[in-house]
Amino acid sequence: MNNNKVLFSAGVTTLACTVLLVGCNSANVGQGLLNQSLSPASSSVQPQAAAGGATGSTEAVTYKNKDRNFSFVIPAGWSKQSGDVNSDTVVFMQEPLAKTCSFQFNMTRMQMDFPAEASVKASLDSAKKDIKIDKNLSAKRRDESGMEKGKKVRFTRGWELTEKGQAGGHQRIIYQSYDRQNYYINMMAAAETEHFEECRPALQQIIASIKFGD
Repeated sequence: MNNNKVLFSAGVTTLACTVLLVGCNSANVGQGLLNQSLSPASSSVQPQAAAGGATGSTEAVTYKNKDRNFSFVIPAGWSKQSGDVNSDTVVFMQEPLAKTCSFQFNMTRMQMDFPAEASVKASLDSAKKDIKIDKNLSAKRRDESGMEKGKKVRFTRGWELTEKGQAGGHQRIIYQSYDRQNYYINMMAAAETEHFEECRPALQQIIASIKFGD
């Protein structure tokens, strides 16, 4: 009986580590894309800037990813720097690029038996604990639901956090979720820490605008 308890405890620990690593790995991918986008030498920025093709929109624009059925609103004065809204990654930035305000998403398809609910709970618990050590400013559960065929359904399960930020780095507002097909979707609004407070209203507005379903 004691051996079974030990094995169960070990299994839970392994599961918790696995689900947390999935979030961390995807966040690291996102951070790598962010670093590339914010780099003055970035190939994803320079060609458009040199050609005069990357100009901010004159009004807010609503974009929709048709495959995963979610939408978001990009404010006026922002432009797409790389990727495609209907692909697995895209990056938008505010003009001028020197402000470093950015929004991006990237996604990974998980196996259907991947424990999404356990991942959300474990990751949110970790994010809340990071508030106590001054790493995060806030963390909350965020599920997306709506009406489908006359019934209320949950489109995604997820969590949202705002980092504290460190000098010389990037500060981020991150919304991570799993949809009904177990796609892990990492949506990140960010800026260099020194620009974050200036960018924050627009970054929060983008994150708040994300909607799943029709």
